[in-house]
Amino acid sequence: MGKKDTTAKPATPARRAAKPAAAASAPNGAKKPAAPRPSAKAVAAPRRTAKPAPARTPAFTTDDVALRAYFVAEKRRQHALPGDEHQDWIEAESQLRAESKAPRKSAR
Repeated sequence: MGKKDTTAKPATPARRAAKPAAAASAPNGAKKPAAPRPSAKAVAAPRRTAKPAPARTPAFTTDDVALRAYFVAEKRRQHALPGDEHQDWIEAESQLRAESKAPRKSAR
């Protein structure tokens, strides 16, 4: 008896497409190795990079904050509440931010 050739010759893509039934039957009942699957990274769509958000300018200026802080201080003094100009400024900024974020109602 002679030795059997156990080395498999790679089939060309044209042969696989032309004879799928012949390629399915392997000698000696051995199964044909499965073709490697492409990795998930290769199959997935490329990621899109997010564009950097443009620098947002506040909806109010320092003059707006100063005017609002003045009215906050006047109200505080009128009611004899404790505090100082720094707290008035912070309160004015927070009020203006809240007003700029709140949805505006249309005037009809």
